[in-house]
Amino acid sequence: MQTELVLLLLLLSHLSGVLLTPVDLTNRTDVGGLVQDHHIDLDWLGTLLKGFGPVLVPQPTPESAIADDSQSDNRADADEGDDSQSESRADTDDGDDSQSESRVDTDVGGVPKEETLNRKRLSVDSDFLKALLSSDDEGTADQGGGSGPLNNGVKISLEEDSSAGATENYAAEIEGLVAPSLTVSYGSGGENLTQGRLQNSTTENVEGGATESSGGKIQESVTATPKQNEDAANANDEDNAGRNAEGNSANDNAAEDTESDNAIDESAEEVLGTDNPIIPSWYNSQEYDNDLYPYTGWEDPWESWGWPVLPTEAPDTTPEQIHISWGNASSQMVVMWSTKSHGTGRVQYGIAPGNYSQEVAAVYNNFWYGNNEGLQHIYRAVLTGLLPGRSYSYKVLCDEDVSPGFLFTAKRDDLDWSPELLVYGDMGRVGGAPSLARLKHEAETGKYAAVLHVGDFAYDLHTEGGKYGDDFMNRIQDIATKLPYMTCPGNHEIEFDFNPYLTRFSMPQSPWPGTMDKMWYSFNLGRAHFISYSSEVYFTDSPAEEQYKWLLQDLTEANSAENRTLHPWIIAFGHRPMYCSNVDGDDCTTAKSRVRAGLEDLFYQQGVDLIIEAHEHSYERLWPVYNSTLVGTHYRDPRAPVHIISGAAGCNEFDGVCVNPMMGPKGPWSAYRAWVPGLYGYGRLRVQNSTHVHWEQVLAVNGQVIDSAQVIQHRHGPFGEE
Repeated sequence: MQTELVLLLLLLSHLSGVLLTPVDLTNRTDVGGLVQDHHIDLDWLGTLLKGFGPVLVPQPTPESAIADDSQSDNRADADEGDDSQSESRADTDDGDDSQSESRVDTDVGGVPKEETLNRKRLSVDSDFLKALLSSDDEGTADQGGGSGPLNNGVKISLEEDSSAGATENYAAEIEGLVAPSLTVSYGSGGENLTQGRLQNSTTENVEGGATESSGGKIQESVTATPKQNEDAANANDEDNAGRNAEGNSANDNAAEDTESDNAIDESAEEVLGTDNPIIPSWYNSQEYDNDLYPYTGWEDPWESWGWPVLPTEAPDTTPEQIHISWGNASSQMVVMWSTKSHGTGRVQYGIAPGNYSQEVAAVYNNFWYGNNEGLQHIYRAVLTGLLPGRSYSYKVLCDEDVSPGFLFTAKRDDLDWSPELLVYGDMGRVGGAPSLARLKHEAETGKYAAVLHVGDFAYDLHTEGGKYGDDFMNRIQDIATKLPYMTCPGNHEIEFDFNPYLTRFSMPQSPWPGTMDKMWYSFNLGRAHFISYSSEVYFTDSPAEEQYKWLLQDLTEANSAENRTLHPWIIAFGHRPMYCSNVDGDDCTTAKSRVRAGLEDLFYQQGVDLIIEAHEHSYERLWPVYNSTLVGTHYRDPRAPVHIISGAAGCNEFDGVCVNPMMGPKGPWSAYRAWVPGLYGYGRLRVQNSTHVHWEQVLAVNGQVIDSAQVIQHRHGPFGEE
């Protein structure tokens, strides 16, 4: 059946003229609509048309196979009455850029012989074509001492007999795929192979005449008449009948030899060479223009099946996207990073400067959900035993790759200091560039204890399969390797069940990778107790009731007599505001705000002093307010929480321009508001002591402070109990 199909294809190609014109498939060529912008890999094409036979990267032939092949290479096609001819395996590789490699072997007669292995980009040799025209039982009519099918390419030609006895040649040459006429040559003993290449070959016609060719090129094509074909067929029948039994036995041996050939242990460098491999255009088409994983050849996972598999690039375990955050205790620091390839991660650290005497292993996670195009190998290491307030040197290692050295200061756990933090939300990968430059400078001063990023990262962490997330994490590395980068989720982290956010960051009191039912935590810093909460539980399937129960428990503990004395300030931060002056229809602009309905009463009753929010791409500072009612127009012992919205770090929702205009009426609770497109900024928060907290908003473009306020509180505790 296979033979009939192939013959039918050849006939159709003749009738349609598809193969009548020489075609160079190394260029962008359309062959009768059948081939467009494709290379043809010899082994792959042979495998496809041979029914996935054992056609692999060319392998050197063992000595036993050379001896056996000399007996079995030429087999008659008795069933079809085909006048199979023998062929010499000629290497017609004239200036071909295929990679080759030689290995010296000893042939049957003990004479050293060098066999050349060639991997052709585009050629189909006589063995391949004859294999198409014969069944597996019929074998190939090859008398040469070659190393097996499809290993060397020779140009051959086809001819057809006309009804009048004359001949007409139909051919189309595709770099040796089909040559203009049927010329069959075979090797004459050991003469034809010298140092792995055909030096002399004989072109023989059916009448016994012969012409000599040198250099492995066929010099003459001879056309045979039908009568001559009949005489030649009779002669071949007589000659082949005596060798039928021997050929059948040799066939079995040849199958074993082929298995032996394929089982030879050779590295990819030995077969393909160490230069860049040829990349067929079918793989490197437009769809894969930016592919990081080039084609490097075929692999054979089942030994006898020529399955194509996509190889990977050389392993790259260079650490990138390095950032730190606080752990569950003051004596801990969490270090995270990503790599292109999977490796064994660890962190070396010690008291600065330049001390890396301690080492801790990292936990690895395969990060793919919401990150199919990003770096999927992510690591987390917890540094322990840190001395509060001491500076530490650290560097990240993954396999043999090592990051530069970095410095951080361990979290202080004493009370007699005034921690300062950088605070902002809604910073995009591109739109946040102005703020990012200023923030890098701030981080280098050594003044700050941490960063509070109040939701919305990169726009978005999952965009373009995670590439935006990778870029953003690399952009903040200069900040986040020095300062603990503390976060909360925003609405732009909702996609993929928050997984990109929960995997890229690790926060205290939470598992890693994080889960939707634990996106909140708290920590003490100086005289303040900080609470990070998720406003997104009111807009997703996250368990709002679980967060509420946790908040109630945490705030109840913070309000104990001892804790409120040690850490009198309670400062909460979450993404979406409860109030705002914007006119964009967001939750904070409505009379029935979900966040306000879910949290305002709790925060008021538990005496939360300051609530930091973002989401609106603007800056606004509010007077003390509760239940939409202004409680006071000053900050001295306020009797309701003070809200500050700092979401102006620079988003890029609209091609780098943040659009959340403040053109509506100013609410009675609005103390100060600012919005100018392109003039982004961030906040500075300083917990001065038990009674004073200072805030200021900084313009990113020039570092100017555009607003500041100081909240003074001598009566810390739940509101409404006077």
